[in-house]
Amino acid sequence: GAAVVGLDSHAGMLTRCAARFDEAGLPVELICGDMTAFALPWRFDRIIIPYNSLYCLTTDRHQLACLRTARAHLAPGGLILLDAYAADPVVGDDATPNVTASHPVASFHDGRRQIEVFERSVEDLKAQTIHATYEYQIAWNDGRQETRAWTIPQRYLFPTQMLALLARADLALEAFFGDFDEEPLTEMSMQMVVVAGAASEAEGD
Repeated sequence: GAAVVGLDSHAGMLTRCAARFDEAGLPVELICGDMTAFALPWRFDRIIIPYNSLYCLTTDRHQLACLRTARAHLAPGGLILLDAYAADPVVGDDATPNVTASHPVASFHDGRRQIEVFERSVEDLKAQTIHATYEYQIAWNDGRQETRAWTIPQRYLFPTQMLALLARADLALEAFFGDFDEEPLTEMSMQMVVVAGAASEAEGD
């Protein structure tokens, strides 16, 4: 029963999303745009930034712009919800890149081809960036072989940095969890799950 609006910068992903909603018989408004600088005519009760999407913005300026733009689109009492993986703070002055060797992460057959997915990454500890490369080894049913690869740059945050970023975006923290079961965030948490509302609105209350 909720009205859903989706925004993404990739037209192909929006096409796939539209097909999923159509299959489910559900309405959706999809917009191709930049998550750091969109201007929509609506205000929302909930704005969701899922699946580490904030980390796909690789500078502090762009991450802040995203949260400020989202905050400007909140309805009164509205909330921003986001999740991201929790990283361990850097200890010492070691600037050596952390390189993860290629390893399998998925294997499946979609009826036309067998796909083996491998991941490798290069982490810059000082810049807090990871360049994750995903290689798809494809074996088609007709015997053809194909390899494709994509690299996704990410800039991750530590919990204290996440809190500071929210404050700079005029957002007040409502809840901060270590997983989707709403367990407390600890040093052992693998995720950060954030719920935040407009800070100035909270102060007005």
